[in-house]
Amino acid sequence: MEEQHEGMERRMVHRLLEHWRNAREDDGLPSLDDVFKQDLGDMVPDIYVLKVPGGAEEPVFERIGEALGGELPDDLVGKPVSAAPEGTLVKEALGYYAKVVAKKVPITLGGDFVNGKNQTILYRSIIAPLDDGEGNVGFLLGAANCKVKDA
Repeated sequence: MEEQHEGMERRMVHRLLEHWRNAREDDGLPSLDDVFKQDLGDMVPDIYVLKVPGGAEEPVFERIGEALGGELPDDLVGKPVSAAPEGTLVKEALGYYAKVVAKKVPITLGGDFVNGKNQTILYRSIIAPLDDGEGNVGFLLGAANCKVKDA
């Protein structure tokens, strides 16, 4: 188990938000490269990246961590967000991506859902906007983790 420094945030969504803030210059959005230059440590398996195309097209998966991808029947890389199956953490964690694109600020959300095994899952997630090099939201950096609710 990784040793926590005194005062270190343990919740993944807050740690990823801190990395996002550290990667920013001035008040702009950080780039994908600037975030991934940092040591994201144990969060990497819980992270996904979406490419945000222009116009009305929906974002497409660029990367998906193995902790998230492990529950999926198919690899989502290269597929649109609508391909995420119902009853999965990935689907629940994506539910508010349009708000992040519109507001250009990170948003965290938690909740519960019933998965394919009829278990109630409690989750926390974050989606943060990333710069495309021209001041627009070109990527979304997301992460989510969960646990089965005790009966």
